[in-house]
Amino acid sequence: MSPFPGNKLPKFDNSLGALLIGGMVAMALWGVTCVQSYSYFTGPSKDRPFIKIMVAFLLILDTFDSALNTHILYHYMVSNYVNPLALLVPVWSIIIHVTVTSVSNFIIRTMFAFRVYRLSKGNIPLTGWIMAVSTTDLVVGIIITVKAFGIPSFPELKKISFLMYLTFAVGTTSDLSLALALCYLLNRSRTGFRKTDSLIKVLMLYTVNTGVIVALDASLGMIMYIVMPDNLIFLGIYLLLSKLYLNSFLAALNARRDLRDKSDDTPLSIHLSQISQTRRFDIDGNLPSVNEKGSRTDNMEISIETLVDRKVDYIPPATNTGNPDPFSGS
Repeated sequence: MSPFPGNKLPKFDNSLGALLIGGMVAMALWGVTCVQSYSYFTGPSKDRPFIKIMVAFLLILDTFDSALNTHILYHYMVSNYVNPLALLVPVWSIIIHVTVTSVSNFIIRTMFAFRVYRLSKGNIPLTGWIMAVSTTDLVVGIIITVKAFGIPSFPELKKISFLMYLTFAVGTTSDLSLALALCYLLNRSRTGFRKTDSLIKVLMLYTVNTGVIVALDASLGMIMYIVMPDNLIFLGIYLLLSKLYLNSFLAALNARRDLRDKSDDTPLSIHLSQISQTRRFDIDGNLPSVNEKGSRTDNMEISIETLVDRKVDYIPPATNTGNPDPFSGS
């Protein structure tokens, strides 16, 4: 007799299949994380030591998360390959994965919130709102982990479905709030110079990608859980969440450095005649000149337009904060 008489065994394609695809994509993203982390630590960086420590910790945390994903796949596909009823029981590595994801996302959101704080000249309400929803997501994730250890099967997760909806909702709200805030602050920091503004546009693009990609993954996971709570498709999507966020964060860090280097290597030409009126004066201090025959000649008026080639450093959008780069130690 089945130990779960009232439960219907999920099909393999939307249970094991979803876990397999999600786990494989997650491992591929872990590989990308390693490459981006190597690029970050081996390249020149002016970031604060604290930021570097946090990046290293996130890499270790993501590696541990990948080990959990491997255990999940091994448990269901190897250890219990002749026991399909095991699909009804959440293994401990799935439960721990929730907290690991919540902690990783909270750290990244906190660092982005720090950037918002610096760019907004210490806007407490805006930064406080972002930190409030981010902290809520962390706390809810920990509560889900604690309660899930007392739940015997996946169908019983309906008892904490409210918490599942809440963690998806507050996570999406936090990500969208960060993306909108950073885009607004970056757009407000336009200088009027075409080169600098084009670099700001690139930073805005990375910001939008970070928020949108993560929000889409969280939203899709929530939709799958609402529509199909009896299979594991939502779990396969959820396995990608922290890795997408970390890769987006590392891409933003590396792109910011590359943009700074590109700006340093490219001269900026400024027409001074566009800043001030063209200066006109007569030869010999506006005094009339006299030729050899003593006749008077007309004053010669010349127009001088000065073109200055200057090599300037790109100053990221936090110029008026006292520190050009919120993550920099300079």
